[in-house]
Amino acid sequence: MPLTVTLTTFIRPEGDADPTIGPEQYVAGFEDQDGEPWGLTIPLEPDDVDAAVLSGIKFSISMELNGTLLIEAEGRGDAANEALEENSRPTRFPLDDVVRTALDPDLMAMEDDAVGELSTLRGRLAATLQLVDQALGEVEK
Repeated sequence: MPLTVTLTTFIRPEGDADPTIGPEQYVAGFEDQDGEPWGLTIPLEPDDVDAAVLSGIKFSISMELNGTLLIEAEGRGDAANEALEENSRPTRFPLDDVVRTALDPDLMAMEDDAVGELSTLRGRLAATLQLVDQALGEVEK
């Protein structure tokens, strides 16, 4: 009696990838129920895979009233957001943490016009504080 093996397709990073920079290469092919590849595996460049995966995803940023920025992936159902959660990727960022990160001296040193950029940031933050003060006044009435 012939052996019947059920194969499924796979695509995954080759080897252990550093989660902060991603894999150097992906591999695709067929595998059995134990996860063992069968036949030919095809190496794929990360830029090609990332472009195909990310092409249908849009990211939106919203802010909660407490100043926490929320990043959500849209366009692939819940799969992209679930993948972010499964891989411990943060999707919530307190506004003050984002500003603190942007003010890192090493990052500012890479700016051609740090003074101009910081002035723009200051103006935006001042205008934003006025909006918050107006909203507080409305709510407190």
